[in-house]
Amino acid sequence: MKPLLASAILFVLLCLQAPVLQAQIGGSSNPGSLRAGINYVFLSDSDSQGLLFQNTLHHYVGKRFGVGVNLGLLSAKNYDEAMQIYTVQNAFYMASVEGTFDLMQNESVAFRLGVGPAVRHRSEISSDPEDQGTQDGSVTHIKTTDIGVDAFIENDFSILRNGVAGGRVGYFYYTKGTAVLSIGIHLGFSF
Repeated sequence: MKPLLASAILFVLLCLQAPVLQAQIGGSSNPGSLRAGINYVFLSDSDSQGLLFQNTLHHYVGKRFGVGVNLGLLSAKNYDEAMQIYTVQNAFYMASVEGTFDLMQNESVAFRLGVGPAVRHRSEISSDPEDQGTQDGSVTHIKTTDIGVDAFIENDFSILRNGVAGGRVGYFYYTKGTAVLSIGIHLGFSF
C-alpha cells in the first residue's frame, strides 16, 4: 500500500506545480481533463466478461507528460450453459494513479501511453475457489483487496469547444486474482 500512497502524494505535488510548469514551457491553455468512460472487459482466469465504468482526471505537467487518477467499477460474469448457472460473478472497485506520455499531440488529437500503480477491492462468487474465501454450498464468496499495475494506450479527440472524446485499451495486472483486459470509449471536457 505504501507505493500507492507515495504515488498519490506525488500526484498532488505535481498538480500544485502544474501552473508554474505550464507557464514555463508554454503548454496547452487547457492542461486538465475529466473523462467518463465505459469499457468492455475480459477476465482471463475465469473467462468472465462484463463492463467497466470509469472516471479519469488527467492533468499535463509538461508539454507531453501528464499524471492522472482513474476510478472505476467493474461487473463481470461467466454463465455455464451445461450447469445453467453463473459459475463466476465479479464486482471490483478499482483505482489507479497514472503517469502518461503523449506520443502524438496536436490541436485536435492526442495519442498517449500510460502506466501506474493500481489497487482494487474484489468481491467474487466463484465455483472454483482456489482455497480462498467462504464456502457457501457449491460456490465460494471472496472479498479481498489486491494491488498491481495498470498499463494503457488511449487517444483523445477535441470536440466542440472544450469537449474530449476517445478510446482506451487497458490492462490491469494484480498480484492475486485475475488480470483485466479492457477496451472502451470515453467522453469528457478539458479545463
